Amino acid sequence: MSHKLQQTQDMLAKHHRDGEAFVQLMKDTYTGRFNEDFWALWNTHIVPILSESPVILDLGTGPGTFLRDVHERHPEARAIGVECAEYMLEAASNLPEGCDIITADLHDPHLALADNSVDAVVASVVLHEMHQPVRTLQEMQRCLKPGGIFYIMDWVRAPLAQYLANSELAAFDRQTPENALEDLFIHFIEHNRFSIDDLAFMLENTGFCVLEKTLLKEGRMARLVAEKK
Repeated sequence: MSHKLQQTQDMLAKHHRDGEAFVQLMKDTYTGRFNEDFWALWNTHIVPILSESPVILDLGTGPGTFLRDVHERHPEARAIGVECAEYMLEAASNLPEGCDIITADLHDPHLALADNSVDAVVASVVLHEMHQPVRTLQEMQRCLKPGGIFYIMDWVRAPLAQYLANSELAAFDRQTPENALEDLFIHFIEHNRFSIDDLAFMLENTGFCVLEKTLLKEGRMARLVAEKK
């Protein structure tokens, strides 16, 4: 294992704290992220560009729920997840045939995929956890076919007051433990790493054309659909 990969695994373990609980959270929140709006968008932007035997990539695949969903909807597809958190890799075992996992650090991925071989890429609540996503965007530009679609949904920058309004923690109560406050503000910084315009700017400078950018959850999240130029 490389030193950089170990650093990323340690960072994710600290960020997510209880790995098993976070795996369950990803399962519990799956249908909220991959909801009717997502699948309508999928049918509009992604289904029309899929080849006869498409390759679909899911970045930060977690327990692999999306891979299983794609397999059911597109049994002819090869569904590939990219993940490095050990507790997620364990949870994503026993995937059906046609689904695979690549263990890689998205800070500098070098995926064993040919140039122009991937039809579509999905990154759901992944990029905000990264110190920099540029290398990932460049690698997706390499792997995607011309006209291939890159779908991103993630937390984006929002005012502190708005962020705290959606927290169960009483941030200004003197009885709130210091470690809980520190954890809250660390997550605030991580969730506010990029704005929607930052994400669009990076996509446009790594070989993509942004087709759609939409704020969600009262501006705390964003959805972007980009096409490889």
